[in-house]
Amino acid sequence: MSPLRIRPGRLLGALVAGFLTLVLVQPSAHASSWGAPQTVNSWNVISGRWTANNELETYSPSCVWYDGGTLMIKTYQSGGTYYSGRVESKALYGYGTYRFTASMPNGQGLLPAVWAAYLNPWLPEMDGAEIVGSNPDTVYQTFHDTSNAQTQWSKYNAAGWTNSFHTYSFSWWPDHIDFDVDDVYQGTKWYTTGSGVGMHFIIDTAVGGDWPGSPNSSTWATADGARYLKVSSVTYTPYYP
Repeated sequence: MSPLRIRPGRLLGALVAGFLTLVLVQPSAHASSWGAPQTVNSWNVISGRWTANNELETYSPSCVWYDGGTLMIKTYQSGGTYYSGRVESKALYGYGTYRFTASMPNGQGLLPAVWAAYLNPWLPEMDGAEIVGSNPDTVYQTFHDTSNAQTQWSKYNAAGWTNSFHTYSFSWWPDHIDFDVDDVYQGTKWYTTGSGVGMHFIIDTAVGGDWPGSPNSSTWATADGARYLKVSSVTYTPYYP
């Protein structure tokens, strides 16, 4: 069972000794420091061969587009080349809640991800969701600090996480980070030093590499020989410490 988290200013109904009692949780100092949610839709679209982690993909702007309000990323093989898409938010974002509503693809050798990183330098990194395409029943959420020390949570779903929309989020505070899947709390990483001055939202599907392994013919066994990462909503709710 996940621990109960009480959010500022929320009224909780507590059943005590058979009687329904309303408990008012006093707003914390955080409550007045939240800004309004912002939609993130301004992206740098990456182009070129990507070799980090021994990955195999070539990122192409032709693999990235919007279908209505849904961001689409296509991944496919043409000859001996694996094409995919990757976007990075143009803006840096600070403390607050980073939230993705995404349908991730499955497939041997694929690693779809919705995440954030400082990028220059790379770390810290906060992974809202990563799914190894050959293991679609497990989603991973990971915090990488500036030394690349990692704290990771995983969540199992017998029905699988891929090819349906789920919401993956994390809330970044000055001294800790909380992770959620479908608004259910997964875990907290506390730290004693600041973890960066800002983060870029990042959405991509990697092909091959050290973690998911190489794709095979089954990866592209779809009606059009491609897999799709779909993101219907990306929002940032700022927190001002």
